[in-house]
Amino acid sequence: MKIKYIAVPLVGFSNGIIVGSGIVALLTLLDIVPRLAQLTGTYREIKIYENIIIAGAVFAAITTLTGLSVDLGKFTVIIVGFFIGIFVGLLASALAEVLNVMPILIRRFRLEGYVSYIVYSLIAGKVLGSLLNWILY
Repeated sequence: MKIKYIAVPLVGFSNGIIVGSGIVALLTLLDIVPRLAQLTGTYREIKIYENIIIAGAVFAAITTLTGLSVDLGKFTVIIVGFFIGIFVGLLASALAEVLNVMPILIRRFRLEGYVSYIVYSLIAGKVLGSLLNWILY
């Protein structure tokens, strides 16, 4: 009986360490933070980016574990959702860039003149899929 009180927190903590390490490795591999700082010309504030990511992860963990909820209103939820969508899109784009999926497909299918159409099609598909998901579900 007492083993349960030791094993469950130990397994939960171990899982958290593994998942957290995987996320940090993915963000490091994809070079998300330095790339964003480079694109926006705010490389001096890279520590602020890193601290915001850490604070967001800690806040998400606390709210998940405690059931704490913060009522900020519909407008704030829309703004936060917009920024989360931007981050997920950047993460997906960075993963595709690291894997060199787009350049290989463009060269293989000889689509050099159609790159802008491909990018806009991917964006439209992402937006349409998200809207359908929100409206239908």
